[in-house]
Amino acid sequence: MKDKKKLLKTLHLILTVLLLTGCGWFGENTEPLNESYEAGKKALSEGQYDVAKSHFRQITPNSPFYPQAVWMLQKVPFKKGVASYEQKKYQIAISELSKVPVHSPDYVETQRYIKLANYAMLNDQYTKSSAKERIVLLREMFAIANELEDSSLVLANVNLIEEGLKQADSAGKTRDLLNLLSEVLSVNKEPELQQKALNYLLTDFEKLYGQPELRPDVFRMIGNIKMELM
Repeated sequence: MKDKKKLLKTLHLILTVLLLTGCGWFGENTEPLNESYEAGKKALSEGQYDVAKSHFRQITPNSPFYPQAVWMLQKVPFKKGVASYEQKKYQIAISELSKVPVHSPDYVETQRYIKLANYAMLNDQYTKSSAKERIVLLREMFAIANELEDSSLVLANVNLIEEGLKQADSAGKTRDLLNLLSEVLSVNKEPELQQKALNYLLTDFEKLYGQPELRPDVFRMIGNIKMELM
């Protein structure tokens, strides 16, 4: 009986020592791999993307940190792409974000940033384009804003359309812009947007009414908007 108690006491002592030493007797210390992982995370948070990748790639497949390292490597292009977008380096942003794999948890957000970058590039191009080219660009910008379901971008498009209408020097250009505005309003039913368009049409009614070929379009739009706001 005494021998049994003595054995149990000895086993208890061994277990206590193992717990205090972190079970170091059963294998090599993995601290160097842990250091690589922590160094990679730090570099990533500081925007040192190549350095981060270098640290993560030091972690071998037999390391317990390997799955986390692979996951963090997939975050590098996403982080770099977002940072480039915020710095208005849209081409670089799209290039990096396109590297994010479909199975990445950041994939959905990645697609949103790619669309935002494309929208920003189109907007930059718009300011340097001719009146004819602007119609095409506005349509593309509206398509992206609609995909993103971003009311602020849709409103920005309406502002550009109104600006174009004020500068239009022919009935043809005016009609194209009115048709585009009508398309925007048919898809976006927000009262604020509808009211903004109505205010513009009523404010510039005399100018628009002065072009006989446009009168049917203008009356139709005003009527449709008023019906939508009822």
